[in-house]
Amino acid sequence: MKYTDKWAERSEYGGGWTKWGDKWDERFDQQGCGKKQGETWWEGQQGERWNRTWGEGHNGTGWVHKYGKSSSGEHWDTHEQQDTWYERQPHYGFRECFDSSLELRRVGKKKRKKL
Repeated sequence: MKYTDKWAERSEYGGGWTKWGDKWDERFDQQGCGKKQGETWWEGQQGERWNRTWGEGHNGTGWVHKYGKSSSGEHWDTHEQQDTWYERQPHYGFRECFDSSLELRRVGKKKRKKL
């Protein structure tokens, strides 16, 4: 299983906040059969909200089942001819994040309490 979960907040002019996020996961077996699913969302300054959930089912036949819906009323449930693409091994782990993030490297080691 591989997953991603990211979100952000931004202070807008006038004191309000805008928030948004995106997350998804992938679960595949050795034959390339599996699923991807996720959610995208945002929340506005006045508390308004929107989200979209989606999924893809891959069964190794060259056809992909795609489905989803959103809080604004859109929805879909289709089958499309498409090759399945996924990476068997994670390619970007903690070490790569640490090496490329100045903010993460600024966090000091936690001091341990003596017992």
